Amino acid sequence: MNSYSFKKYQPAGLRLWHWLNALAILGLLGTAFLRKTFLSWRGNAALIEQKIQAAGGSITPELAKDIAVGIRTPMWDWHYVLGFTLGGLLVVRILVGIFSVKSCPAAHAVKATWNLSKVPAAEKANAVHYALVRTGYALFYLITAFMVVSGLVMYFKDSLGLDKAVINPIKEVHELSMWFFVVFVVGHLVGVVIAELRHDQGLVSDMIHGGKKE
Repeated sequence: MNSYSFKKYQPAGLRLWHWLNALAILGLLGTAFLRKTFLSWRGNAALIEQKIQAAGGSITPELAKDIAVGIRTPMWDWHYVLGFTLGGLLVVRILVGIFSVKSCPAAHAVKATWNLSKVPAAEKANAVHYALVRTGYALFYLITAFMVVSGLVMYFKDSLGLDKAVINPIKEVHELSMWFFVVFVVGHLVGVVIAELRHDQGLVSDMIHGGKKE
């Protein structure tokens, strides 16, 4: 097997974790996208005011905002559920890494990058791809940990006694970090396609049925 191959047997537990994690992240990105676009309280509040006024009625901006926020509340409740789910999945993955796999994504990334200078020219492209993927995985776990912790801090801000001066910077970085997952999802899909075309055929099917045991 190629030394830069990602193909290996995927146990059922890891496959289940992978797909649950993917669903949680895609769901979180979806709710964040809706919050910023179709279910934005600012846009919907303005629309509510406009429609009521066009019908000959009147409504205060405050009430229009309350209605707009109320419309998106069920969707945002799902964001919280998915966030807690992602946190639970991250804890499970960390425990598996410590007690079962006994490996660290950051160590893999550093090793793969450090060895690039020693790779023969004929293998350089595969080695660079391998190092980039390992680095992406390491960043994924690091930023996921930040997103989970910062999300918990914002969710429990009242219980923690935190005011807006503390929460607002955390919220800004939390929202900005969302774009990492957009890039990661796209990069992950592109990376899988590249691997399938080069030397790792069957990665997707292996993550469904497990692949061949060594």
